[in-house]
Amino acid sequence: MSQTSIASPQQFSPAYNPLKFIVDSTNKNKAGFRYIFDIYEGGTTNKIAEYKVLPRIIDGYGEQDMSKLLQAKVSWDLDTSSTTSIGAPNSSYEYDVKVGEEYVAEFTYTSSLTDSSGNVRINVTNTFQIGDQVIITQADGGVANPQLEGLHTVIDATGSAFTVNVAWSTITTATIDGVVRYADNRKVIFRDITEFDANIAYNGAFRWMDWSTYDETDFTLNQPSALWLTNQPTTFYMTPGQDAWLNLRKPQATSTVRFETSLGGTFSKTITALNEIAQVAVGAGNNGVFLTDGIDWYDFWFDNGSTLSQQDSVKYRVYIDRRTLMEQYHIVFLDRLGSYSSFAFQLKSYERGDVTREVFNRKVEGFVNGSDHWTYNTEDFGFNQLNVNAVKSLDLNSDWMTQDMATYFEELMTSPQTFIKKVSYICSDTLQVVESTYQPVILNTNSYEVFKQRNKNLIRQNINVRFANQDNING
Repeated sequence: MSQTSIASPQQFSPAYNPLKFIVDSTNKNKAGFRYIFDIYEGGTTNKIAEYKVLPRIIDGYGEQDMSKLLQAKVSWDLDTSSTTSIGAPNSSYEYDVKVGEEYVAEFTYTSSLTDSSGNVRINVTNTFQIGDQVIITQADGGVANPQLEGLHTVIDATGSAFTVNVAWSTITTATIDGVVRYADNRKVIFRDITEFDANIAYNGAFRWMDWSTYDETDFTLNQPSALWLTNQPTTFYMTPGQDAWLNLRKPQATSTVRFETSLGGTFSKTITALNEIAQVAVGAGNNGVFLTDGIDWYDFWFDNGSTLSQQDSVKYRVYIDRRTLMEQYHIVFLDRLGSYSSFAFQLKSYERGDVTREVFNRKVEGFVNGSDHWTYNTEDFGFNQLNVNAVKSLDLNSDWMTQDMATYFEELMTSPQTFIKKVSYICSDTLQVVESTYQPVILNTNSYEVFKQRNKNLIRQNINVRFANQDNING
């Protein structure tokens, strides 16, 4: 038997795009044929799924898309208190795929039939045992030996031959070839013929137009054009209290993330978490750089440590947005490649509350007073309420943003994980956030406009969010 690998995903691929494994087999035309895809946790014998797949009609290939399975194996990592780097073990998953096959067990004999104590002996390597029911199909359709064609019982068996309950005297031509199979169409299974090992699926999703040109080597950190695992624009505006945690693929033990400010100051962070993906704090509010009044911007990039101040990734520039702040709300969100970035909403905000309650009408029991008259207290309830819940929402408004930021804003609007940060106090000397809180929120805004500067010179956005947790109400 033989299998051929036709296609497989790149070793490091996003879990939310198609992850198709395709193989071909020389046995694909056998009766009852199925490809068997066994999926294991990477480098272990812990099987997480098994698929039995029919051959494709056109070419007989076996095809299985693993994306739905692996989406359940990846999630996200976020530590809002981190100002250094952390491992992101939940953002990726290593897996192995082993492809086998099964088909109806058939034993083709070409040796002449022989006499075995008055019964027919068939000389072929087999797995039959005494008492097995078998079906014999002869090359001539049973014309010469009609009694041997069809269903019979094995009355003697060895590994190299077996005997059936057909009288030798009925055989007229002993040289006719044939095929024998179990009557219940029992199958033989062969596993792990083709193996695809050490694959990595990560929490990412590329747009339809981008996926066809995806190349995992773009994220290998060894050149100035290497990409981080984010779609954040390389030029971005942030307020002094704004946070971001961006992901990197497989940094080395001696690697660092380097920072340089507009005043020439430098700062670096050693990557200590050596998971498949590392997450680094790089926002204006959590990068660890003291943003004094004279700093207009800072750059950051990855350096694998082999050469001092070497650039082994694209360089990001963050401009410090010091426009007048009416509010200090930031929405931190999971972007399409698994990083957490944020947008600031500095203009007026409006907080609203929605209350839900259940009301029922209960009989007023009352009482009999001293004059033998039924009466009631005026404080007694007729209509009563229960299950009172209060949910607060916020209308938030951003300041003007660039075209690239407006394009990236779409990822906030579609993000499944969003948090709101309320900045209460920023140190006037270092411009570092001293007091702030994070809370999970859900976006209520379900429609948005994709602004383009050729149509609108000034771009800003507004959204409505509600807190993801209800306030408890006493009864």
